[in-house]
Amino acid sequence: MKKIFLMAFILMGVIANLNAQTSPLKDYLGKYVFPEGSPVAEVTVTAEDTVLTLNSAMGSTTLEKKGVDTFYLAAYDAPIIFKRGAGNAVETLTILVQGMELTAKKAAASYALKEEDFYTKVWANKNY
Repeated sequence: MKKIFLMAFILMGVIANLNAQTSPLKDYLGKYVFPEGSPVAEVTVTAEDTVLTLNSAMGSTTLEKKGVDTFYLAAYDAPIIFKRGAGNAVETLTILVQGMELTAKKAAASYALKEEDFYTKVWANKNY
């Protein structure tokens, strides 16, 4: 019985450690929309393992972490800076490339439903 508790305790520690290592990247994930007239309309930041990837209509490229909220886009020799707002949430992404400063705002998650929408779209259509 003691062995089972010990194994469960070790497993919980390993899982907590893995979550702690990947959770900072979750702050950056999402869709960022640039103002009208920008060379790129929008980009999406995704993560695979411990690497962030920037995806746009121009292609995909990985980001190199340089510091807190600062990354490097080697393909374009451009630093990328994420800025946080209220509640320490990431709100904008700025790319400094070829003498231009392109700033995009983080879009709201499209999968988020308001409480009243959840009832009408999910529960109201069920036949129990």
